[in-house]
Amino acid sequence: MQRLLSLGIILMLLAGGACTQEEDSTLVVTTEEVVFVSGEKVRALGRLITDQPISASDHGFQVSTSENFASPVIVSLGTKEGPGRFIGEADGLTIDQNYFVRAFATVDGVDLLGEAVQIKTLTPIIESYAPSFARVGQEIIIEGRNFPEGTRVFFGTQEATVLQNFFESRLRVRIPEAAGEPVVKIRVQIQDLTLEFSQPFEYQSGKYTLLGQFPGGQRIYENVFFANPNGFHVGLGVLRLGAGYFQGFQRFEPQSGTWTEVSFPSESREGAFATSNYLGGGAIEIDRDVFQFRRDFWKINGSTFTKLPDLPTNSFNSLAFELNGQLYLAGGSGVGSRSIRKYNPGTQTWTTQSTTPIDLSNSLAWFTYANKAYFVAADSSIWEYEPINDSWRVFASYPGSLGNGYGMAQVIGNKVYIGLYRRVEQLWELDLSTGAWKAKNFIPGLPQSINVGYFTSEGQIYILRAPEESIAGTLAMELYRFDPNGI
Repeated sequence: MQRLLSLGIILMLLAGGACTQEEDSTLVVTTEEVVFVSGEKVRALGRLITDQPISASDHGFQVSTSENFASPVIVSLGTKEGPGRFIGEADGLTIDQNYFVRAFATVDGVDLLGEAVQIKTLTPIIESYAPSFARVGQEIIIEGRNFPEGTRVFFGTQEATVLQNFFESRLRVRIPEAAGEPVVKIRVQIQDLTLEFSQPFEYQSGKYTLLGQFPGGQRIYENVFFANPNGFHVGLGVLRLGAGYFQGFQRFEPQSGTWTEVSFPSESREGAFATSNYLGGGAIEIDRDVFQFRRDFWKINGSTFTKLPDLPTNSFNSLAFELNGQLYLAGGSGVGSRSIRKYNPGTQTWTTQSTTPIDLSNSLAWFTYANKAYFVAADSSIWEYEPINDSWRVFASYPGSLGNGYGMAQVIGNKVYIGLYRRVEQLWELDLSTGAWKAKNFIPGLPQSINVGYFTSEGQIYILRAPEESIAGTLAMELYRFDPNGI
C-alpha cells in the first residue's frame, strides 16, 4: 500500500513539472538591427528565438512609412524550420524618406512581430565625371553615392544609356547622340530628384557634309589649288595612272555650289605652286623620273592669268605663301629643301632668305597667321617663321598622326585645323591664343584618300578628297564641307 502511494506522488510531481515547462516555453521574434541602408534599399537582420522545435510558415520583414505599419512592404523569406537569425532586403524604396522596419514570423497562423526600428533612406549625391570632352558613343564614368537601380542620365535633352551601376556609387555611361549643341549639362535623374553637374560636357564636334563630286569623274594628283573671291580653283596635275595631264582648272563657287571650267594659258604640269595671287613652276615628266622643268610665273587675277618674268630657278613640289604682300617660295626641288626665296611684286625681284631649320616641301601641312608662317615638321614639331627678322622658332607640337604626309591646315579666326594626312582621318583644332589642342570628328568616306584641295569660306572649310592613285575602280573625287562646331 505504501509503495502505491509513493508511485502516485511521483506521477503527480512529473505531471506538474511538465505543465510548468510548457508554461515557461519561449517563442520570440526580434528585429536585431538594420545592417545596410542606401537610397532605395534597406537590409535588416532578425532572429526567431525558441527553446522547442518549431516551423514558421513564413518569416521576414515589414517596411512602412508609418509607425503603425499601414500598407507595409512585405519582405517574405518563406518557411523557416527552427530558431535562428535571418536577413532580408527591401528595394524600390523612396530616396530620402523615413521608414519603420520590423521582423515577423508566422507560426500556426499567428504573426509574431519584432520591435520597430526607424531608418531613413539616403540622399543621392553626384561628385564628379570624366572625361568632360569626348565623342558620341564613347563612355564616361560618373562618381557619386546612393545611385539606385533605374538611375537615368541625360546629356542636355538626350538620354544616355547606363551600362553599369557599380555598388550604387559609380555609373558607366555611353554618350548619346547630340541634339545640335556641342556643349551641354549632364543631369542625373533619380526618382523625383534631379542632380546637375556644374561643369558642362563638350561633345567632340566637327560636321562633314558631302556636297558632291568633281566634274567629269576624273581623279587628278600632284595638282595645284587656290582660292580667291572668284571661288575655289583646282587644276593642272596628273591624271590617274599616267593617263596624261589635266588641262586648266575647275572653279567651285560655294554660294551657288556649282563648278565652272577655267582655261589656263600655258601647258599643264605637276608639282607646281599656287597662292591666291601667284602660280608657277612645276615640271612635265618626259621619262620615268626624268622631268622637264617649267619656270613660267603667273599673276592670278580672279580666274585669269597674267604672265610675269620667269622664275630665277626651278621649282618642283615647293611651298608658296604670302606674308605682308610678298610671295615666299620655299623648299621642294630646284630651290633646295632648306631654302626660301622672297618675291617683291613692286620691283619684280627675288631675294634669298636664311637657311631653314627643317626640310620644306608641299608634303608638309602649313598655314599663315598674323603675318607669320607655320610648318608641321616630320617630327611633329610646328615651326614658326617670322619674315621681318627672317627668324625661326618651335611654336608647338602636333599631337596627331602624320600618316604618310600631305596633311591639311586651315585657319578660322584664332584657331587652326590641322590633320587629314594621307591614311589619317582625324583633324585637330589648335587655339592659337591659348595653345590648347582639341580633337575633331573623323572625316567620312574612303579612308585611303588624300587631299587634293581645300579652302575656307564663311567659317567653314571645303575639302576635296581623292582616292589614292592605287585604288582601283571608278571612284570619284568628293567635295566635303566641314563645320568645326557642327554636331
